[in-house]
Amino acid sequence: MFRYEYTIIKSDRKTFAIKVTEENKIIVRAPRRASLVEIERILAEKSGWIERAMRFNRANTLATENIKSYREAYVGGGVVPVIKDARNFIDREGVHVTGVKGFKSAYINSLGQYFTEKFRALESASGMTSSGVSFRSYRSMWGCCDSKNNITFNFKLLMLPYELQYYVMVHELCHTVCHDHSADFWALVSGILPKWKSLRKQLKSYAFLVKLY
Repeated sequence: MFRYEYTIIKSDRKTFAIKVTEENKIIVRAPRRASLVEIERILAEKSGWIERAMRFNRANTLATENIKSYREAYVGGGVVPVIKDARNFIDREGVHVTGVKGFKSAYINSLGQYFTEKFRALESASGMTSSGVSFRSYRSMWGCCDSKNNITFNFKLLMLPYELQYYVMVHELCHTVCHDHSADFWALVSGILPKWKSLRKQLKSYAFLVKLY
């Protein structure tokens, strides 16, 4: 029997998929007729990958208790205090919020314009152009480029180090030309940002932020 507890979700899918959440919960998505023997076999085959994912989660020191309890927050990759206030804004003292829902306003109002200016400069330098830029709160991604080339960034991107913000800018801007993750898309990204693989790996360390706020 597999050494860790796991949750099975069956559906009409034809293939198996295994996910290790940031809380080290293992979720197995399986075909409706899959047997427990088959599921255990798949888990055994993927045990090495599962162990590595769980070790990574346990070693992730970025997700401190102060961050997860909203006593501190990341701003540009640095950690600052969260201050209860009557308005939502960011200054040298920290992130001032009326409550958890105030984080979005604080980041967009204080840092959104600077980010957008940098993005516009990237557009000008690259020769690629979006139809519009905005912010919202996503729970599963850092940004999105729709079929009309409107780009929406997760406001939590403003919490990250600038080089990671820039990677997501490049990534989404390249989607205005290639709306997929084909070889052509990654060639376009590489032309602007040759070290994108390293940055994408670093970005995964901040994935827990997407689930907060």
